[in-house]
Amino acid sequence: MKKTIIIFVAIIISLSGIAQEENSRFNIPIKNWNLKVVGFDNFFPTYLADPLAIRTEVSSQSFKYSDYDYEDRINEGGEYLGRLTIVPGVRLSLFKFSPKSNPKLGVEVDIGVITPIVMRHGNHDLIGTDGIYYFAVAGRPTEWLSLRFSKHHICTHIGDEFYSGSVHSPTDSDPMLTQLPVRDDFIFSAAVKPLHFLRNPELNILQLYGDIGFFMPGVDFLGTRQNKPNRKAWMNYQAGAELEYYFNNKYLGGFYSAVNVSAYQLNAFSPNISVTGGYIVPQDKFESRIRIGFNYYNGRSLINQFYNKKERFLAFVVTGDF
Repeated sequence: MKKTIIIFVAIIISLSGIAQEENSRFNIPIKNWNLKVVGFDNFFPTYLADPLAIRTEVSSQSFKYSDYDYEDRINEGGEYLGRLTIVPGVRLSLFKFSPKSNPKLGVEVDIGVITPIVMRHGNHDLIGTDGIYYFAVAGRPTEWLSLRFSKHHICTHIGDEFYSGSVHSPTDSDPMLTQLPVRDDFIFSAAVKPLHFLRNPELNILQLYGDIGFFMPGVDFLGTRQNKPNRKAWMNYQAGAELEYYFNNKYLGGFYSAVNVSAYQLNAFSPNISVTGGYIVPQDKFESRIRIGFNYYNGRSLINQFYNKKERFLAFVVTGDF
């Protein structure tokens, strides 16, 4: 299992690098426009603090609280074992139309997928694994505004910590009763760079964004698979802010910080808070980069099988911008 994960991550990283090097070969001129077919540079940004965003990441999580403990002996005066989460992920711009006068603007069709693999610290038993992906139409009408409309899908699976048909864990969550194997949302998204109007690229370091998500059970081609607890809880919301600061010396990289707040009607709109920050290297915004930092999370379970359970943790995180 571990070898398979490592190989999968290595393949994604390699393909990302190759595609970035060859992006210019896919440009097709159409009058005053360029059509780029298949690329890894997207008009719409990846949210830095969104725990379900499409990115490649490894996270070592130290738990401070959880509604379930996976036999961590917390009820006997012990400690949580914590988790190791490996997230292979990739985003693809399938078709991108940009005016020749400004390639930073235009419209695109893009897709993204991650498969979070959640394991216990210590023995690395599999707790859960999800499949999260989206199909979207996105655009950038101006350099300070990005828009996207996406069909967002989550399918979730419990790991070998739980026996089929019964509960073999101190948690009172019965996977056979509260399971959420599929969730499909439509999401409207907008991201704004409000400091763009200062006309100083070095000060254009702030980004604000917001999402409005909903689904219509039984209406669209995937909606018939919604579980009963979701049929009257349609809405979800998300908002956040991000800062990236770069040193004058390009070899020193820079710092980043971000906060993300989400709320789901399925959880009575209880807020989920994620805060992250750390170091970026190298500095070039248009090349592959690595983020090394910490993440604090307090909200509903990030294993979507247990969407109705709470957890809080502090994590050391290594993320790839590919």
